[in-house]
Amino acid sequence: MRLILMTPFERAAAKASRAIDRVHGETFLFEAFTVGADVDLPKVADPSRPSFMAVAAWHNATSSITPKARGSVQDDNAHAWTLGQPFVTVNDAGLQWRPRPGDRITRAKTGAVYEITKPPRPDGVARTTIPLTDRKR
Repeated sequence: MRLILMTPFERAAAKASRAIDRVHGETFLFEAFTVGADVDLPKVADPSRPSFMAVAAWHNATSSITPKARGSVQDDNAHAWTLGQPFVTVNDAGLQWRPRPGDRITRAKTGAVYEITKPPRPDGVARTTIPLTDRKR
């Protein structure tokens, strides 16, 4: 048996990650996809990475408008918006394989299907942030 020692910071991060999932977590289906024989065809399921369910925290796309400046109206209208994209944060311990661009995530609560288009960003301690893009059916 191998004993794994964690630093106090790592223990606190793991405890915080479990609390985030307990309060904000919901179930998501992770499906692996890969490029098929022809790169111009739609991606195909990747049998080497089986689908799995995991608990993750959902973060909806955000948008906001900043206060008007003293510049011209055209400048204000063009530059006053801030937009975000939906993403999930998942505990690394709940991942059976590392998600990558091209994979799909289905939100069980709504049935909405999202595609990972940008590389997931691990925080280096206990969670990974996965940016999502709406998948057209």
